[in-house]
Amino acid sequence: MNAIDVDKHKQVWNSARTTKNYAAEETLQLPEQRIIEILKDQLPHMRMLDLGIGGGRTTLHYAPLVKEYVGSDYAENMVTICRERFHNAGAHVSFEQIDATDMSEVPDNSFDFVLFSYNSIDCVEPEDRVKVFQEARRVGKKGGYFAFSSHNIQYIDKMYTFKWHKTLRDFLYQFYRLVLLVYYNGFPGKYLRMNETVFRDGVERFSISLYYSKPDYQMQQLREQKFKNIRAFSVKTGKELTGEAFSSCKEAWIYYLCEI
Repeated sequence: MNAIDVDKHKQVWNSARTTKNYAAEETLQLPEQRIIEILKDQLPHMRMLDLGIGGGRTTLHYAPLVKEYVGSDYAENMVTICRERFHNAGAHVSFEQIDATDMSEVPDNSFDFVLFSYNSIDCVEPEDRVKVFQEARRVGKKGGYFAFSSHNIQYIDKMYTFKWHKTLRDFLYQFYRLVLLVYYNGFPGKYLRMNETVFRDGVERFSISLYYSKPDYQMQQLREQKFKNIRAFSVKTGKELTGEAFSSCKEAWIYYLCEI
């Protein structure tokens, strides 16, 4: 399995172009909206840690709903732009530079809700995912919640398919993208037999690689880390995925909500 260049990731997320683009994002994904609905009665009493906030897309929606909100990112420029963007958010809102693989500066049992949205966990090296899960459990309170999203390896073959486009420019771009997918990753058939992989899918102009796993394998990881009542949600509809619909899901990524 290929490696993830964590330093390269940090350079990308700290760049002026990326921080500007992320600061312009405001819309919650459907599973994120669904999680708010599930926790709506508890959120006003919760201390929330929002990991990997980027430009503050989730801050905009979650911070007004919780008792205390700490937004964090390992990219210092993302933290800076959020402090500027939300300088009038209130005394209950703060921002810190935190690495999700090592939150040693955060005391045990500090938060009722830990969120790691938009596949940010897939930017850490595969062997460090366990560290993220362990840290989320440590800083989270017993009976609290951990939510995150992660790329689905069963979606990879869809990236290689051609779609009909009316313009020559769109067709040529699609062909160019396909060539790069094959160049960086090989052909898609081999991924059908894998539980996990590191894949260069075109994010940030093919400059970085991301972690992908099978839904059942991701569920196994969470159970091994002693998370309870694990629920999964469709990124397309926001609806809960169970049974065969979950195991055979071929959406680009899946959201998970776990009890600590």
